[in-house]
Amino acid sequence: MAALQKRLVIYVASLFVLIGVYSLAYQWGMAVYEGESRTWYQALEVVVQSMTTAGYGQDAPWQTLEMTALVMLIQITGIAYIVVAIPQFVVPWLETLIQPAPPEQIDHLSEHVIVVGYTALCDTLVEELETSGTPYVILEGDEDRAQQLHEDDFRVLHGDPSATETLEAACLEDALAVIVDATEREQFRTVLAIETRDPDATVVPLVHDPADARYFRYAGVDEVVSPRHRLGKALGDRVRTVLSPDLSSLELGTAFDIAEFHVDPDADLFGDSLAATQQLEDAGGTVLGAWVRGDFVTSLSDETTVDENTSLLVAGTDSDLEAIGDATGTTGSQYRASRDPVVILGSDLIGTTAAGTLERAGLEYTVVDSTADDHVDVHGDVADEETLLEAGLADAGTCLVALEDDTDALLATLTARALNPDLEVIAGASTATVVDALRTAGADYVLALPNVAGRLITLRIFDREVMTLEESLKLLEVDAPALVGETVSNARVADETECTVVALERDGEIYSQVDDVEFTVDDRLIVAGTDDQLERFRERYGDDESNEGATETA
Repeated sequence: MAALQKRLVIYVASLFVLIGVYSLAYQWGMAVYEGESRTWYQALEVVVQSMTTAGYGQDAPWQTLEMTALVMLIQITGIAYIVVAIPQFVVPWLETLIQPAPPEQIDHLSEHVIVVGYTALCDTLVEELETSGTPYVILEGDEDRAQQLHEDDFRVLHGDPSATETLEAACLEDALAVIVDATEREQFRTVLAIETRDPDATVVPLVHDPADARYFRYAGVDEVVSPRHRLGKALGDRVRTVLSPDLSSLELGTAFDIAEFHVDPDADLFGDSLAATQQLEDAGGTVLGAWVRGDFVTSLSDETTVDENTSLLVAGTDSDLEAIGDATGTTGSQYRASRDPVVILGSDLIGTTAAGTLERAGLEYTVVDSTADDHVDVHGDVADEETLLEAGLADAGTCLVALEDDTDALLATLTARALNPDLEVIAGASTATVVDALRTAGADYVLALPNVAGRLITLRIFDREVMTLEESLKLLEVDAPALVGETVSNARVADETECTVVALERDGEIYSQVDDVEFTVDDRLIVAGTDDQLERFRERYGDDESNEGATETA
């Protein structure tokens, strides 16, 4: 609206200036070329008549070429101003009559989340809030942005976020948390206003540069989030092992395997809750867990949706995995434990954070960047073949694409995949729109910054737990004497021990469908869980003798 008012002021001012100039020119031209004098108001009348195409009054027709040309110019100018006015002012004015303005007051809310300074980083957060049924309101001071959000069916409140009346209208005192997105606009005044009005409010600012975090802490904020830092950590975590170790020593044969599956956007599961993926087990196989926007979770929640950053870890026979592939719309790839050495492309915040994560995990890595820096091992173009070969890409197990620019990430992914077809490529993206393109370019797994940011904020607001990578899942083939003579129930085992029954081994054959199967003395179960969960399984279903005979991957 402010931009429209500015355009209107310029339009009207220029119109009056032009009318004045034309009036003086007409008065002078009539005296010099036509030999007739006109007062200034008579000249003004003719100019207005001509510009509005209302008529030409008593002076028409003119006898000289000069005056005829002047009047024609006045006519053309008047028509041009009318044509410009229709799309610039008339249409927007009509739109304001039929489109409701963003509200400045809303119904009372409680246990809600306030979002200040909405950007694409908040997209996933709002999706998760809507999925969980948590109310929210977006505070937006810019009327045009507020109007656009309102038209896109977001719950938005138009007003200065730092103003007392706006915070009062947003029910600040009853809010769960206030998310302040300061990655694109300065929001220090807003944070100070919130801290002044409600010192106990939970305020979570998002910053582009971690160096800005200290100013928010000076203002009284306990925790500041850097989405780019979190993306770097998520990329590093993605290299680390979540299923430790592999299936090599279980002697299950080649017909049983573990694979990772993305969910195609055209698949029925896409957009459903993560809990809905458990229906895949009806076709066989077991969902051990999922990578969700940078975190590995074994609890498949109703409050998290399946999106382009979701990857399912599934165990089963060849036929089971084939059925899972049909349901997800993707072919899947065999699960691989940590593969180093790792080549990291990029040494900005994302890349250095990923490198720190790998260093703490004891993994070997090489950093490549076009900018010479103490953290850079190989200096050169990250999309150049010679540079990547110098960094050891041909012999690397994993490549992390940790670049700030999505176009650079695409080029680097294409080059890395061409140089090493067996390489695992894990890429970060600044926008969610480039995820599919990076996969097409050869990335095995892609994490988009908005998805990682939304996931991180959700965990902070609701204090949700994720599995730490220090306690990875383990597969165990074990006797279960307490189950002999009973039917196997995966749900009961999960309730009592939190372990997942993956399969049953009987007479050398592997069966992935175990529910309602009567367990015999010669049967063995393959179960998955953390060390604590497996210990609970042993205590509930095993005994000392069977524990000594348990087989674990080594």
